Amino acid sequence: MLRAFFVMMSVLCALFGLYLLAFAPEFFMPARDALIAGYQFGARAARVLGAALVAIAALAVIFLRHQYAETRRTPSQRVQVIYFALILLALGLVNLALNLADRIS
Repeated sequence: MLRAFFVMMSVLCALFGLYLLAFAPEFFMPARDALIAGYQFGARAARVLGAALVAIAALAVIFLRHQYAETRRTPSQRVQVIYFALILLALGLVNLALNLADRIS
């Protein structure tokens, strides 16, 4: 059950990331505590957030490929470096997207 949920979430990350990269719609992301406050994402911030979602989907593909392989083995050092670089890229892109978006309080 968890594997199916994980695959579904990675596919949704990839689809919505590609959608944000391709069309770059402006949208409002409300804050958790107050629906009036939040972030207004413009086209550039939406594209950056889409790139972050695609990077997260790539992380999920690497994880699923090694977790559910025929023979379980430790990933090579090269794959681990790529995985770490993708984690840093995703975190950096989410941070950049939030900094590019207009904060509404």
